[in-house]
Amino acid sequence: MPGYSIKYKLLHSNGSLVDESGESILVFKVGDGQLDRCLESCVEQAVLGQLQTFLLTSDEAFGPIHEEAIQIMNRSEFLPDMLIKEDVAVEFKTPTGDSYVGCIEKIDGDNITVNFNHPLAGCDVSFQVEVVSIND
Repeated sequence: MPGYSIKYKLLHSNGSLVDESGESILVFKVGDGQLDRCLESCVEQAVLGQLQTFLLTSDEAFGPIHEEAIQIMNRSEFLPDMLIKEDVAVEFKTPTGDSYVGCIEKIDGDNITVNFNHPLAGCDVSFQVEVVSIND
């Protein structure tokens, strides 16, 4: 898989900045997990040395919101030392060792609503990228 050196900026459709490299250069290989696959695809399409903007619908970017990924959990399902507060990301391990990260949306007594969708699910985004170099 090729490697890329890029400068980038990811914006929510409302114009708010989600992430950027700033003056730094991100070096990654396709598939190494540093960028989501939808953003890697934009980098692969980009022209070396040109600043380009890709407008991605929610379906092209991080997907739609899946209602089944929003779970109401009992407080007893959380580790005792875990911070339980609205808008806090929490990580859970499955019996097979997989990890799932969710965001606490609501606390109602012992009922805690956790959203396991990607934080940008359901959102259109703008991805500005400049490919500085391509490394094999």
